[in-house]
Amino acid sequence: MRIRDASIDEQVAERTLTTNVWTAANVLSFFRIALVFPFLYLLVEGRFGLALAVFFIASATDFLDGYVARRFKQQSSLGRFLDPLADKLLTTAGFVALAVPRSAFPTVPVWLAAIVVGRDLLIVAGALFVYYSTGVRTFKPTFLGKVNTLFELGLIVWFLVFHTTGKLIFLLPALYAIVALSVAVSSVEYTILGLKMLRSRQ
Repeated sequence: MRIRDASIDEQVAERTLTTNVWTAANVLSFFRIALVFPFLYLLVEGRFGLALAVFFIASATDFLDGYVARRFKQQSSLGRFLDPLADKLLTTAGFVALAVPRSAFPTVPVWLAAIVVGRDLLIVAGALFVYYSTGVRTFKPTFLGKVNTLFELGLIVWFLVFHTTGKLIFLLPALYAIVALSVAVSSVEYTILGLKMLRSRQ
């Protein structure tokens, strides 16, 4: 009964989604995606203070687009796609830019950027495989997936803060380990979830 009720609720929710592309919520998501480019430029130039400011603006739009969508009933299929896409572009681009070796500026370990990007590629590949195998199109972020995204965003923030202020830099290796563990655990969770989807359609 619970499964049936959840299915009915999901169908009702799908019917209430707006088809309007240019909602305020979606515009905020587009703006967050656009902020990736100045954010990357500032990181590559080593201007960590300004990069941090841009990152905070992007984070503010992340909160606002969700609030606006719920408050003004602007939830849409496009919005459900854009919101996590903007987050992933910001984190993935940030880790890659911060891992590029530069003699004048500090960087994050290449291995850490590799596993962060590798996890995202694994999830995308797995989602495509599940879609073509079962026809399932709805892939909601899991709790551990959201926690992992939070840890990744947090690491970027604290990396920039520590190197801008020149303080508490010694804490970064511990933060690297936390993010790596989070990536591993969430990857396992998504793999198990994907296998369950495949088995349920056999």
